This record gives sequence, C-alpha cells and structure tokens, in this order.
Amino acid sequence: MSKKIWSLLRLRASSEEELKEKYREVYIKEYVNQEIYDWMGNRVIFHRFTFDHAFSSSSNYRFSYGHHDNSFCEKRARHILWIKEVLKASKGTIERRHEVIKGSRNKIKKRRILCVIEEKYVVVLEEKETNTLEFVTAFLADKNWYNREFKKKSLIEIKKGKQ
Repeated sequence: MSKKIWSLLRLRASSEEELKEKYREVYIKEYVNQEIYDWMGNRVIFHRFTFDHAFSSSSNYRFSYGHHDNSFCEKRARHILWIKEVLKASKGTIERRHEVIKGSRNKIKKRRILCVIEEKYVVVLEEKETNTLEFVTAFLADKNWYNREFKKKSLIEIKKGKQ
C-alpha cells in the first residue's frame, strides 16, 4: 500500500452513529467554525448541513444523480482534514477545473472542482458571489470517474503544492 500524501483521521466509537457524530464534530470545529480561504484568496464557506451529503455515499454513483443511500461513509470521513490541505495547495499537483450545470428549477450553478492528481482526491466548490465559494462535497475518485467526468470539465489551472 502506498503512502498517502496527507494522514488520514481514524476516529473510534462504539457505534456507527456515534462515529458519524464524532466526525461531524471535527467538521464543525475545523470548517464551519473557522474562516477558511483557498490559495487564491477566495473565502470558502462550510455549512453544517453539508456534512450529511459530503460524508455519505451512494452504492451506485453512476445512477444516483447525487443522492446517497448510505447515510455515512467512514472512508470519506477519514479524509476530512484533506479538504483544508487541498484548499491551501499544501502538497501534490492540483488541477482546478470549472463546470457549469443546471440545478433545480433550471438555475445555473458554477462549480470549481479541485483534484489532487496523485490521490485522485476531489473537492467540489460552488461559486457564489465574487471571491466566495461554498463547499459541496469531497471524495476519492475512482479511475473511471476521473477519466470520464473530471477530464470533461474545463481546465483552468494546474497548481503545484510545496514538495
């Protein structure tokens, strides 16, 4: 097994629900209650309610259309502290891509997708007002998703983190 670019957070609990709440506490402490900026000086806002989507998963992502049937994904949660590292571009090679999608009620959404190439770790942000982004989700992409979905999005920048 290869060494990860950043350490994983491995919390323990007596039940899955208790474990989920421990990771939620970390998310609130590290992100919701902090003022966070990316390497370009954009403010990134994290909402409490986003935890449930960002750290859950779908048993079949290809046909789930963003709806998750597994209410908690420990694999995703272990990478929770990586989000800050990606936003700082602290290590690795990060591709910043852009996409425009139609959301509910045909509202146009502009998204910024950051991917740490060495890990295939993806952070998705939605552009709000000038210099403000909103955290949507973060996950480890598999090779198929990376080649099929990520590569379709417009490449804006390749950022080299500190080595």
